[in-house]
Amino acid sequence: MEHPCYRCKTEVEDGVAFCPQCSAPQIRVGGGATTEGIAVSEATLSEPSSTSSLLPAAPIHWPQAFSSAARAGVIAAMLMIIPLGASVGLGMLAAGFLSVLFYRRRVPNANPAPGMGARLGAVSGALGFVFFGLLTALFRAGSEFRSALGQAVEQAAARNSDPQAQQVFQYLKTPQGLDLVLIMGLIMMLIVFLMVSSLGGAIGAAMLRRKDRL
Repeated sequence: MEHPCYRCKTEVEDGVAFCPQCSAPQIRVGGGATTEGIAVSEATLSEPSSTSSLLPAAPIHWPQAFSSAARAGVIAAMLMIIPLGASVGLGMLAAGFLSVLFYRRRVPNANPAPGMGARLGAVSGALGFVFFGLLTALFRAGSEFRSALGQAVEQAAARNSDPQAQQVFQYLKTPQGLDLVLIMGLIMMLIVFLMVSSLGGAIGAAMLRRKDRL
């Protein structure tokens, strides 16, 4: 008697261990029915699982992350008060990059992805903004800063002849107006700190991960 191979459907004589066409094992039980389910299950078990090697990303250890971000923020703030061209932007990028570098040193098994690096960079950017403000207040008198801000408002008013704009500039020249300009400027600076430092953290994480693979 013959039976069809469960894999290629070729007729195989009873008692033959393997299909002559596809070499599939021909296991028989009891009354002659092939145990197709057993063979299929054996083939399935023999295939490596593609998801077994996918491990979830390790979460950020925030105590070490804050410490690393604080160190990076202090260093970046010191770089930004140096009177060099584009030092402020470079300092913001350095804050994000250094936060990832310091975090990897404090947590040896950590290998942050660019997304995690961006979060570390954002924290370092916020702390760097605070440190930068403190250092600026220490090295530059507040009255001098307000005077420079008032001169900037006057220059902007001189370049605009619109009567409505002149009314706005007249208000901005008052102490309350200067305070408003100062607050808006600080908010914009904080946003820039967060964005650029996040970019630096993402770049740092990507570069350091690539270095590990080499």
